[in-house]
Amino acid sequence: MPASRSVRAVRAFVALGTVAVLTIGCAPETDRGDSQSAKTACRTLADAVDAAMTSFSETDAADAAAAAAATADVRARLTEAAGSIDNARVEAVVAELRAGFDVLADASAAAADGEVGSVTGLAEATDRIRSGVAEYHDLCGA
Repeated sequence: MPASRSVRAVRAFVALGTVAVLTIGCAPETDRGDSQSAKTACRTLADAVDAAMTSFSETDAADAAAAAAATADVRARLTEAAGSIDNARVEAVVAELRAGFDVLADASAAAADGEVGSVTGLAEATDRIRSGVAEYHDLCGA
């Protein structure tokens, strides 16, 4: 695969992830009867995403290895945040986002290895990330 195609693919992966995650915000929410309020769960998720986005936004999209590492960092932070969330509705949103970022992180890693053509499921990953962001906005009032 030509290097320019790989760079374009990595840029697309990074842009997709950046847009999806940067749109996540959290506003106050009333308690839904879970052991953790939606407000607290949203704050936990927002803190994790903000920390991940700090490194993600500073990544040079032309550096495939750095983009792959940044995308993997977002996935790891979502996984870490999931362990601190005890609100069923927010847990469902995190699961949807994680599923999308799992595929995106794998795609970024494949692009870093020059194997973009073997990556599958990007449309589904994009849909899951968009769906997760929309659900998050609905739930957290962002």
